[in-house]
Amino acid sequence: MADRFKLGFVSEPITGHDQYRGRLAIPYLRPAGGDSAVATIRFRCIADACVKNPDGSYRAPHEEDHEGHPKYLGIPGHPPHLFNTWALIHPSHHVGLAEGEFDAMASEVAGVPAVAVPGVSSWKDHFTPAFAGFRAVFSLGDGDHAGRQFNEKNCERLSNAVPIDLGDKRDVNRFILDFGHEAYRTKLGV
Repeated sequence: MADRFKLGFVSEPITGHDQYRGRLAIPYLRPAGGDSAVATIRFRCIADACVKNPDGSYRAPHEEDHEGHPKYLGIPGHPPHLFNTWALIHPSHHVGLAEGEFDAMASEVAGVPAVAVPGVSSWKDHFTPAFAGFRAVFSLGDGDHAGRQFNEKNCERLSNAVPIDLGDKRDVNRFILDFGHEAYRTKLGV
């Protein structure tokens, strides 16, 4: 998946970009333009303190402040984009719409094409037409209050949205880790 999604790691940032040091680089690739067509990049902290709670459980994906810094950083001045837009042009009757990049990647690994917004409040009205023509847009909100609101909003703005409840405190990643690829596809009915 790291190669497919061109994930990287910032070990030596260019001058003036020290805030990205030690972060995973997640490029938002454009499907029409080859490997070099990058719309934007988000940078995720991957330190253990930012990924896991002291008891070993995983932090909620929407928590913004970890160890005194944000879990995610974007490029200043870059508006939100859809992640993995390749899934929108892949021949399929359905597509997933997740809250974050890792959930879209996990869905892809499980065999269900998916795109993501970089957080529940990142939706832009110009994203809506990209989902026309699909029989089903699986709204894959996390199993928390914000995730359920994400599903509700998606059902309001997309007539083909199908809200998927993966269970309390579960996102796509956690569901697949707990139950497997087949259970995930079964949950979505594909």
